[in-house]
Amino acid sequence: MPKFNAETALIAIELQQLVSEFAHEIDTNGGLNITQFYAEDGEFSVGDYTHKGHAAIGKFYSDRAQRIPASHKDGIRVSMHTFVNMRVHVADKSNATVYFTNVNYAGEGHPPVMGAINPAMVTDCRMVFRKERDGEWRIVLFGGKPLFVGNDPFVNKQLLKG
Repeated sequence: MPKFNAETALIAIELQQLVSEFAHEIDTNGGLNITQFYAEDGEFSVGDYTHKGHAAIGKFYSDRAQRIPASHKDGIRVSMHTFVNMRVHVADKSNATVYFTNVNYAGEGHPPVMGAINPAMVTDCRMVFRKERDGEWRIVLFGGKPLFVGNDPFVNKQLLKG
């Protein structure tokens, strides 16, 4: 069982909040400002694809946003990234890792999306954080391994080959 002191407990709370803000950015803004959460050399590696650096990560989300209008009812995608079973490991005052499960729900059209919705994907995730010179925690690596894959062709195409 991990032990926390005042300093590591504060770091854990900061990182839990940051991960929640990260999910909120994706769900409310399509991730268009997601690079603010990443270190310049940060990496996003979920499923079969890896995107390294701000330009590549930003392109992933901007390309995603451009595909939505043509492929979704009313040109709208509703998503909810629920990060559960969060565990924080603080290595030192500048390095930490957050482990969690992402249960991602998605649907088309204006909310509320009606009917039973199964998760689009359930992913085992880890975010490696580094405290930067400006004092902000940023993601060095966001790695995810899909455990359950739903029937959402939009998610499947952007994260899985074949």
